[in-house]
Amino acid sequence: MKHRSLFTLAVFVSSLVAGPMFCQVAPANGPIDRHALVSRHNIVTHQPDPMGAMGIGNGDFAYNFDVTGMQSFPEYYAKTMPIGILSSWGWHSFPNPHGYTLDTYPMVTYKKGDGKVIFPYTPDGGPASPAAQYLRGNPQKFGLGRIGLEMTGADGKKVEIGDLQKIEQTVDLWTGIVSSSFEVDGVPVHVKSAVYGTRDEVGFVIESPLIASGKLKVLLAFPYALDVFGHDYQDWTKPDAHKTVMTAHGESGADFARTLDSSHYYARTRWSAGGSLKQAGKHQYLLSSTAGAIEFSAWFSPRELPAEGDDAAAVLAASQDYWKSYWMTGGAIDLSGNSDPRAAELERRIVLSQWLMKVHDGGSWPPAETGLAMNSWWGKYHMEMYFFHCAHWALWGHSDILEKSLTNLQQMMPEGEKWAKIEGAKGVKWAKMTDPSGEDSPSPVGPILVWEEPHPIYMAELVYRAHKAKGDQQAILERYKRIVFESADYMASFVTYDPARKQYVLGPGVAQTAEKNYPHYDVNLNPSMEVGYWKWGLQTAQAWRIRLGLPPDPLWANVIKGIAPPTVRGGVYVALEKPEVTNAAGIVSWLDGVLPPDPDIDKEAMRKTTGVAGKNQAHADWFLGVKAMASTRQGDPESAVNDLATSGPEFNTYMPSGYAVRGHDPNALRETPVYMPANGALLAATAMMAAGYDGATQRAPGFPKNWKVKFEGLNPVP
Repeated sequence: MKHRSLFTLAVFVSSLVAGPMFCQVAPANGPIDRHALVSRHNIVTHQPDPMGAMGIGNGDFAYNFDVTGMQSFPEYYAKTMPIGILSSWGWHSFPNPHGYTLDTYPMVTYKKGDGKVIFPYTPDGGPASPAAQYLRGNPQKFGLGRIGLEMTGADGKKVEIGDLQKIEQTVDLWTGIVSSSFEVDGVPVHVKSAVYGTRDEVGFVIESPLIASGKLKVLLAFPYALDVFGHDYQDWTKPDAHKTVMTAHGESGADFARTLDSSHYYARTRWSAGGSLKQAGKHQYLLSSTAGAIEFSAWFSPRELPAEGDDAAAVLAASQDYWKSYWMTGGAIDLSGNSDPRAAELERRIVLSQWLMKVHDGGSWPPAETGLAMNSWWGKYHMEMYFFHCAHWALWGHSDILEKSLTNLQQMMPEGEKWAKIEGAKGVKWAKMTDPSGEDSPSPVGPILVWEEPHPIYMAELVYRAHKAKGDQQAILERYKRIVFESADYMASFVTYDPARKQYVLGPGVAQTAEKNYPHYDVNLNPSMEVGYWKWGLQTAQAWRIRLGLPPDPLWANVIKGIAPPTVRGGVYVALEKPEVTNAAGIVSWLDGVLPPDPDIDKEAMRKTTGVAGKNQAHADWFLGVKAMASTRQGDPESAVNDLATSGPEFNTYMPSGYAVRGHDPNALRETPVYMPANGALLAATAMMAAGYDGATQRAPGFPKNWKVKFEGLNPVP
């Protein structure tokens, strides 16, 4: 394939400088009734399900609950979907008496041209060293507490989840309020639960004759952090390892100061008249009442709280205001005018994904792969998934949510700058598995994955595009130019110029996106998706320089012109140039879906790649969103809809709660019943399927032509 000429490159950069070419679409047939759209997908539950736990929250704080609307039966969910309270700020590190640090960790070094790749390696499946175990597992997210019901039956025994009768639970998506009703020995219990939209505060209104009789109490308990790789994040077996100090706060409230090693946080509780809180054990407190109802709220914070907590009614009211504002702003897609059953299911997945991503992923930092629903990989961020967690915010008219995490990336940059320098490169190297420090984690593969490096550039570009209507794009350029420029500096200085082939090459010492399928890290050369994505990232960074009135960066220009192209072999795009694999690599569809197609891309080979790709990735995963985006650009809306809307007994399952199931065994540590990148990829794809992409002329190009598609508030992809 010939390299794009300098003239063609200039045209590409000029198009980016000019801003997004918004697609021309026919107007929707009247405004969408957003309340009706959202409310028809309220989540209704009538029986316990070990994979049926759900959450309420605001992106930085999540309260995960069971069929009582509280955390009353954690044991029932412990092996599948542990329930507890997680936050974006709740990080803990266990004591480190041996002083393990990444700076002193033994590294593997791969030669790369005249440079090197430094790799903190730990074997996969084999025994990890104590240093690797500590550095991978610290810091970790920890549970802030448990707030549940403790109930006694007529026989005097503790009520178990199987004793509940006439269960009816409704998650009202429009208000964020969960209404839970059930009976114990024929006696009704009603619970309303909600999280305050702009505070890390949860509130409950509990009504039942069991309260005044002393058979229903509210349990407030605090755990230690869990030093185990898995989904849970709470250790209830070490009461002497942490500290709780309770201080009465008037007659109807109490403050709690918590200490877990070097981590500190606070909780302020408030309850209604007639209530009385008593300690029931170490770190455990029971709230009883002589009234027929208990209203209870708990506000959590990493700092001492400066103000009075809210009563439960105020929390519920704040939740209602918060969620109404969320649903009334940003984008919406209404597919209700279609008889095709795929339309109803796809609309359900869209609305529930909007809900779940705001609850678990709409916070101040890049999310963990399971958001705030559970602890995957100790709750650390996987920067390779940043696109899937957060790109949709800008496409759905909520770029302000994306900007929260994008802004905080700057705090992580010093660590990335240090490691880039160690490798002899410039700019910032974004860690794969990390936390607010930006420090990477030892891994069999993570530190030499490279496809996350352009993600921050893509995010910044989406934010820039989203601000066109606001007229403040220049401020966006200034705000994020350091992120864009230092990302580009790393990419341009990390590749190696091969004088024999007169090209810049990526590798060896890199892992392809498919990770363990190609473990020959000392051989891997020019992963196809990555070289195409890096080229686009450098082109976009160059456009940012021009927008800011700066001259083009000469090294970036050379790499853009001379980087090795993606590899076609056997008529399809393959994962790598070396080793010489021949199977189509589905991830290469990224270059014709997420990205605008490069003119040098072989369109027929890309179509074949997209068509045969994903045979082994059919479970609910981010890949299906990428494939749907490529199918949209390729004029194949049937495939796009099928990829996102159809289900089978063992693939692409979206549970009644909207959570996407990754893998088929929720007990397996590397599989999970909550996989947020799948929900985010679905939202990115459906935004494109409706609003299109730069240069698209057809309205809703990703949906069948005979479908009625109403949409509003969406932005096209580049």
